[in-house]
Amino acid sequence: MAGDEKLLKWARRNVLFEGHQFFRTSGSSGVEKWIALSDDALEWSARSVIEALEITGNDVLGLALPEVHVGGYGVALRSRFSGARLERFGDRWSATGFTNWTGASGVTISSLVPTQVHDLVAGGFQAAKCLRMIVVGGGALDQELCDQARGLGWPVVPSYGMTETSSQVATGDGLPLLPGWEARIEGDRLALRGGGLLTSVIQREGSGFVSSDPKVDGWFVTNDRVELTPTGLKILGRADRVVKVFGELVDLVELESFWSEGLGTNVAIVARPDHRRGAVLHLFYEGGTDRVESMNATLPGPARLASSHQVEALPRSSLGKVDRVALSKFHVD
Repeated sequence: MAGDEKLLKWARRNVLFEGHQFFRTSGSSGVEKWIALSDDALEWSARSVIEALEITGNDVLGLALPEVHVGGYGVALRSRFSGARLERFGDRWSATGFTNWTGASGVTISSLVPTQVHDLVAGGFQAAKCLRMIVVGGGALDQELCDQARGLGWPVVPSYGMTETSSQVATGDGLPLLPGWEARIEGDRLALRGGGLLTSVIQREGSGFVSSDPKVDGWFVTNDRVELTPTGLKILGRADRVVKVFGELVDLVELESFWSEGLGTNVAIVARPDHRRGAVLHLFYEGGTDRVESMNATLPGPARLASSHQVEALPRSSLGKVDRVALSKFHVD
């Protein structure tokens, strides 16, 4: 799957990984790793989603995500186990192409990431009448963007999931849990239990690889801070995107929102370890501006930037997420 050839050769020599697929991920932390998912876990997840979304053989599933990512791979599996017809969007992503393709192919259900939904809304595209659901994952779906998309006829629904869970664990307004999943809070983080959980996490070590199973008694503790509500999950943010600077906690998600709104452009903040401060913060932003210095001066000391860097475009993955692995390798003074 999404691992490189060295990883696949290593995994094939390990009996633990018979009947597994491997998906490369870096999450929000920027650390490259692979998630080993058994074929049984992937099927369990697919059947859970099929039940929740009431997918039948009369549906047409539109695959517009790369199959090297678990979101795209899962769409193909749902087609196989439900009998629904699978249609692949074979062209390079474009809002125009996707709109025309869904109508021409009779797509009833598809999956997109927030960046793609943004493109549809920005272009003012109207959804095809055949669509009954667009599941949005790979990142939080902003409520304003959700409302705008629905106003154009796009039947978008938010979802929550990750590679470690074989895809979605909660889908719909209020993020209700899908069949078979259990959730609880451990410390300040969400813990999940269900048949779609990973077998192990694989990371590089020297010239080889090491694997570890993060589950304890069948529970997997995520890096997400949530509230459990009567309807499902309320996502509060990433625990691994909070850093300590001068002993004070700094929420990088909130700080990125400050800079994005203030500069009116896409931004990303990378925190790097520092013996004296605990961490130093580096801002990367698209386009030109002369406001960084004045805005930085308004922030409390722990939240102030050590440096800022203008880039033509932030590096992104094929799902539109900021590539923090690439940014972490960027030279800063």
